[in-house]
This record gives sequence, C-alpha cells and structure tokens, in this order.
Amino acid sequence: MSSPAVHQLIYVSAATTPFNREALSGLLLVARTNNMRLAVSGLLVHHEGSFLQVLEGDPAVVEPLFGRVQRDKRHHRVLVLSRQLVAEQAFGGWSMGFVETDPRVIQALPGFTDFFRADFRLESGWDRPGRMQQLLSAFRDGRFRQHVAV
Repeated sequence: MSSPAVHQLIYVSAATTPFNREALSGLLLVARTNNMRLAVSGLLVHHEGSFLQVLEGDPAVVEPLFGRVQRDKRHHRVLVLSRQLVAEQAFGGWSMGFVETDPRVIQALPGFTDFFRADFRLESGWDRPGRMQQLLSAFRDGRFRQHVAV
C-alpha cells in the first residue's frame, strides 16, 4: 500500500523589519517546536529581508498553519508560489531546515545549510525534477527576491 500524498506549500515574503541573528534564532525555535508538534516539515530561506518557505504535511494542518503565517506582522507581501500534492516530503527529516546568506549570521545559527554555495545540493528532493526544485533554484538565483525585498 502506498503512502498518502503530502501537501506542499511554497511561498515568499518580505520582512517588515530587519531580522538579526537573535530574531532569526527565535523564529526558528518557535517554528521547529510547532512543526514537530504538528508533524510538519520544511525549509526556511532568508536573504536580506526576503524569505522563501516550504511547508509540508497534512493539508488539514499546513493550510491553517499558513493562515497564521499570513497574519504574522513580521512580514508582508506574502505570495504563494506553489500548492501541490507530492508523493513524499522533500524535507521529512527537518522540522524546519534553515538557510541564511549573511556570513555574520551563518556560523551562529543551528541547522544552517549553505544553500547559496554553487555546488549545494539538498540531501532529499533536490535532484528530483519538479516545481519545488525549480522554485528553490529560482530564489537562489535571484528571482522572486527582488520582488519581495524590503
């Protein structure tokens, strides 16, 4: 018997105020705690005030969680890039993976992944063709970021 499909939601947004290391750490701690409790996995990418986030899980959990994200006053210009069912979670082992591009912040945050390194590849899901891979690559290459920059 095959496993049920997973709801995957990808969005971008712009911070309303700058996020320093402490603010990002606090955001990650809350996201990871809540996501573990809700059985949601994902990835958060931060680049100079622009965010891209992937949320994966049961649609009955992901959609209300995204509703709370949309109402969060720490960011605005929330734009959904993709909502789709996928066969498996690309970030199943991560309650919330994190990517930061500021070298001053990189070393200090737990769970950091150097997504902007030219030879970077995710352990899971990166080499599979699909919408998520295209959107993450586009964000890494600068698309979407200029549209949500503060």
